[in-house]
Parts: sequence; structure tokens; C-alpha cells
Amino acid sequence: VYDFRVPGDPLTPGWASVPGARRIAPADAISLPAIMSAPLSWRDARVILGAMRGPEAPSSWQGGLPMTYRAGPSSAPAHMVVRMDDGVRPIWTVTARLSGTIHPDQLVIVGNHRDAWAFGGVDPSSGTASMMELARSLGALAKQGIRPKRSIVFASWDAEEFTLTSSTEWGEQHASELAGHVVAYLNVDNSVSGRSFGASAVPSLNRVVAEAADAVIDPDSGRSIAAAFQRSKREASALPGATGGDLVNNRLGSGSDYTVFLNFLGVPVLDMSFSGPYGVYHSIYDNHLWVSKFGDPGFRYHAVMTRLWGVLALRLANADIVPLDYQPYADRTREFISEVTNRLSPRDREVLAPLTPAASRFSDAARTMAARVDAALAARAVDSAGAEAMDRALIAAEGGLIDRDGIPGRPWYRHLIYAPRPTYAPEVLPGVAEAAAAGDRARLADQVRRLAAALDRAAQTLR
Repeated sequence: VYDFRVPGDPLTPGWASVPGARRIAPADAISLPAIMSAPLSWRDARVILGAMRGPEAPSSWQGGLPMTYRAGPSSAPAHMVVRMDDGVRPIWTVTARLSGTIHPDQLVIVGNHRDAWAFGGVDPSSGTASMMELARSLGALAKQGIRPKRSIVFASWDAEEFTLTSSTEWGEQHASELAGHVVAYLNVDNSVSGRSFGASAVPSLNRVVAEAADAVIDPDSGRSIAAAFQRSKREASALPGATGGDLVNNRLGSGSDYTVFLNFLGVPVLDMSFSGPYGVYHSIYDNHLWVSKFGDPGFRYHAVMTRLWGVLALRLANADIVPLDYQPYADRTREFISEVTNRLSPRDREVLAPLTPAASRFSDAARTMAARVDAALAARAVDSAGAEAMDRALIAAEGGLIDRDGIPGRPWYRHLIYAPRPTYAPEVLPGVAEAAAAGDRARLADQVRRLAAALDRAAQTLR
């Protein structure tokens, strides 16, 4: 299913798939492939590929079977029967809420999907295990009377492997209730398949992720997760062709349940994991034995993920002022504008000119808000009315980057800074980049206008 066009139930694109909902015909669903396909085992594939004749396939097409791959045709007949179940089936989204003591209407959402292609030892049960332990731990604190200031919502998603269905439909169903209330969505899909930490997030979360990673110990090195990451980065940088990387990757595509929160709702999101060699992905060998023997012997990093997830959730839920910093966001946006501009001809670059002052206004507003927050916290006596006003602005700013009409050709994706390419991979400034790639100057000018307006909306919210 092409979730880079629209995720969720293919027959309810953009609205919730609930009993009685309007459903389009499968033939009209743009996320359903037009070419029938079926996965084959290597035994079956070997017979079919071995019967192929014609010229040798390009070297990039040569696979792992012990034969020369050929492009065809072949006179050998092949009879293939594909049985498809296209019926509507129920799925279950499970949520729980730990209500906050001061700002119960402000939500920090943590989520993981629980469905798997087979046994799902890593994907997703490692994440489910970490989330269940986090819920147990915070529940134990609540029983002692220790509750967060803001509410923490736990979400167990269903049918993620079937195009992110549960999270997408939940987000579409509750969009109006969530607007202006979600501080951040913290996603963990594959919690642990190794020992290397990685996080992808919008830039406004960079600082809080770095602080949390500095507060939690990596069991292998005995240092903080942040320090262990930097050491690995230095070691990797000595290898030929290495490019290094930041603790937090600020390029988000798709592929997990954060998609609806970022691209449809305009909520700050994070996705993180501890990863390593994971050759059993989406196979029957991704099971408890593999995890316990290869992925995380002793389950030490599962416990570390629970601690890190908990520190992040509690810092976001307990901060006197929501710890979202939009200065890195403005910096990244400028980088993205330069990146897209450099792909264009000099004539087309002129069309992007309005983005530079818009990005500057966004940067100025982000810097002003950060100064206000720092001053309020330094005073050690945060005025409640002032703090609430800053909270509202910081929570709402990401939503300013949403365009109601979405990206041309796939309007479900409404975020103008991030969207996936026709894969899981990220596309920055997607409306502008795709219009430029298509050579459509009129569309390019329109997308530039929309992006500049979005940056101004975010800036105005932060002022």
C-alpha cells in the first residue's frame, strides 16, 4: 500500500474509519497499488527466475540466488493465482491516560504499535515491552501520589504494518480535540535491535532529547547515552567515506506511527531506537530467541529505552514551561531552503526569494520566544498566566506549518517542511521541492507563497 500518498484505511482517506463512515470504492483509492504483486519464497522464485531467458539483467538487479538473472522473456508458462481478502475488518486502538495535576488538557503522548508480520520480537514487541514497563513505572509513582503536571497518554496502535492504520484513524477521528493540546508525540517502534542509539525528531525537540540522553547511562560504556553516541561518532568518522551524524536527525520521512501527528495534525514528534545488524526484519526469525541471543542479551537496552522514554515524557510533562525550542527549527529551515535553492536554475531560484525573509522572521520570533522563556525560568518565579500563554504558543507553533490544502497530488500530507518521498525517505520542503522537480513554475510560485505564509503563521504564534 502506498502510504506515501495517504496512510490509514485506503477507503477513508482523510477522515476516520468508524462504523457508518463514508467509504470510497477500492478502484478510487490512490494508496492501493494498480499492479498486482505477491511475495514469493526463494524456492518458488528460483524456479521462475531459472526459466527466464533473454539478456542478462543489469548488475544492480542480480540477487542472492545462485543463478544469472535474466530480463526475459521466456516461453515457459507460469500460472499464478493470487487470493486477496479485501474485506473490512475491525482493529483495536488501546489508549490510557495518566491525568496531569496542573495542566490536564496538555498532552504528552507516547506510542508503539503491537501488530507484527510474524512473531515480531523486535518489530514491534521490543517497543511494546518498553512502553508497558514505562506505564507500570509511572503507574507505581501515581499510586504514591507522584503525578505529572501535564497528562501522559499511552497509545498501543493496531494494524501499523497495514499502512499505519490505527494511529492514522485515531488522529483523524480526534483531530479537533487534539489541536493545540499535544505537547509532543514520542514514538518507539523497534525499541532495540542493537546498541547504537538513534533518534529522529523535529528540531524543536533537539535540546530536550539531548538533555535526556545526557541523563541516562549506556550500560556498555558506563557513560551517558549522549557521550556514548559521540564516542561512536568519533570512531566512525575515522573510517573511509564516513559522514558522521548528529544525535538527533532532523529529517523525517514516514514508516511509523508518528506520521499522522506530524504530517496531518502538526504536532512535534520523536522516533527513537537502539539499533544494530537486524537481518531478520519482517521475517519469522524476528522472535524472542533472536532478541534474547543477538539483539539484546540480558535485555539491558530494553530497560535503558524505558528509562530514556520516561525521562523525556516526564521532562515534557513536568517543565514549568513547555521545553520546545524553535531556534534550531529556524536554523534547519534556512538550511533546507538553501538545499532546495541550490538544485534550481538561476531563473527558478528567483521564485524562491520570498522564503529568505520569511525564514528570518521565523528565526527572529523563535529567538524572542526563547529569550522570554529563559528570562521567566531564570527568575525562578514563573508567572502562571505568562507561563500558560507561552505554553499555548509553543504547543501551537508546529501547527502553523500545516497547510489545509496539503501538498499537490497528495493532500493528506499537510506539513510544508516535511513529507516522505515515494518511499520512507524524507523530503524537505516537499511542496516546493516537488514543484521544482516537475518544472512547473506556476505551481512552484504557489508553493513558495504557501510555505512563506506557513513560516509567518509559526512566527506570529511565537511572538
